[in-house]
Amino acid sequence: MKIRKAHSTDRSCIADIYEEVAGKVEGITRRPEEITDTYIFSLLRKNETECVFLVVEDNEGDIVGFAHAEKGTLAAYHHILSNFTIVVSPAAQKGGIGRGIFMGFLEHIFNERPDVQRLEMEVKYDEERIKLFEAINFVSEANIKGRYRAADGKFHDQVLMAWINPNFKA
Repeated sequence: MKIRKAHSTDRSCIADIYEEVAGKVEGITRRPEEITDTYIFSLLRKNETECVFLVVEDNEGDIVGFAHAEKGTLAAYHHILSNFTIVVSPAAQKGGIGRGIFMGFLEHIFNERPDVQRLEMEVKYDEERIKLFEAINFVSEANIKGRYRAADGKFHDQVLMAWINPNFKA
């Protein structure tokens, strides 16, 4: 397993994995019709200071997962990466790829991004999932009632979770 920065040439692989996962895997908020080439291209075109986008390759060099998070446009929030998303190809799930990209992402922020104080994500309320993230130093900060509306129309609570970068330099 190798983790590296995403490149624009990775776009089709990323789109394929997103298409496989969106709407089928719990935890991915974005719906299939929202995974467009334009959306992926816009993420990959962002400056490294605005978006962290990492991919994970298997031993053959094929992309099997990725993670990304973005900074907001307001200066008051430039110390925050939000909308943290991890996506792993269904064929590669249950093999430690998700945890690997997760930990690799945190390591990247710690080592390469002292400008980032917080990494934020919204998680569908599930006690086991929340405990998993808390075990790697994410903190539950708010439970937002009925925030997430699933494709089936049901509303679910979401938990705002954050990881604080101990290497942050103001």
